[in-house]
Parts: sequence; structure tokens; C-alpha cells
Amino acid sequence: MSNRATSTGAKPPLYKIVMLGDSGVGKTSLVARLTNPDKPMNHDISATMGIEFDTQMLDTEHGKVKAQIWDTAGQERFARVLLPTYFRKAKGVILVYDITNAKSFDSLAERWMTQLNDHASSDDLAKLLVGNKSDLEASREVSREKAQQFCHEYGMEMLETSAKSGENVLKSFEKLIGIVHNRALEAASNAKGGIIGMNGANDGFKLQDGDNKSTDAGACGC
Repeated sequence: MSNRATSTGAKPPLYKIVMLGDSGVGKTSLVARLTNPDKPMNHDISATMGIEFDTQMLDTEHGKVKAQIWDTAGQERFARVLLPTYFRKAKGVILVYDITNAKSFDSLAERWMTQLNDHASSDDLAKLLVGNKSDLEASREVSREKAQQFCHEYGMEMLETSAKSGENVLKSFEKLIGIVHNRALEAASNAKGGIIGMNGANDGFKLQDGDNKSTDAGACGC
């Protein structure tokens, strides 16, 4: 089937979102659970080497959208080189830690928020904090209260998930993409006076030139 839209309103908007967090917190497993919810989890999933992305259709209160979900290794030697490309034109970020690993939580403030501010406009990105491995409650090292304090400090919401059981996995991605889409629609509404063609896409709108060819404004470009 062709993915070309048959009409201006038929093609769902596409937003790039990125996963951040230390190696081993379960970023790749969360994406795998989202894209293949019925597939048994492989406990030996190898650490992502380089950059990978998956595209997933997700529901929001304003209709379906496509999320292009980027995942990279947590290792510093890859992150230094890849992060500028990784963040380019991203609209949202999921910051992931392991609730059984206090160091992975501390890394968010010590490392990942710094990387975010260095390579992207943090204020423009929708952000969601995800505490993974909620199925290992008995081994918890990071309290919900501590995570909520982090969210208050950096202006974001949070969810606890389990890539193993699937708990809150879909909800977390839909929550972030909903924030992203709402921002795009607000931007489109504010700019409506100068817009010819509306699609609610990418940065919330499409521009059209004199030849009726559409140009994505802020499209993912990946």
C-alpha cells in the first residue's frame, strides 16, 4: 500500500521523539514492547550500538499520529558523536531510568539533562520521565517521591513502566506524543493567519507553494 496521502487531511502528522538514559535501563525493551506488544521479551537484548528508530502509529485525543522513535546506546563513546544528529528536529524526549538502580536516576540530572540542553532547545521539547522495571518493586532504589521532585524541578510528568509485563508502556508513549501533538496544534492555530494549507502535521502545519506542492514545516527530515 502506498503511504502517499490521497488528500491533504489523510496523512497523519509525523513527530520525532528520542529516548535518553543510561545503558541497561530498558530503553530498547520499551520500544520493542510498544512495537511488538505480543512478542515475548528477550532478556538478552543486546545494547543498542549506534542509532535505530521505529515508526509507530499512536492515538491522541485529536486523532492518530505517527511517532518516529529514536533509540541510541547509553555509552558515552557513542553519545558524544551521535547526539547532535540524534536531537535534530526532535519534538519530544522520554528520559528513562531503572527504579532498581539509583545511579541510573542520578545520571538524568548529572548527564542527560546537560546533554539535552547542549544539543537541543530543552524548553521546546516535550519531556516525560519514565521509571522502568516497575515489576521489580522489591528491589526498588528510587522512590516515587524522588522522581516526582525531579519532574517538578525540570517541568515534566512521569510514569512508571515495565517493559517485561507491558504495564504503562503504550500509555507512556501516547502521553508524550499527545503533549507533542497538542503543542503542534496550538502553534498551527497561532500561525493560522499566514497559513494556506493546514495538516496539523510536524510543526502543526503545512506550507504550500505556488505550484501546489506542499513543503513540510519542521518535518522530521530523517
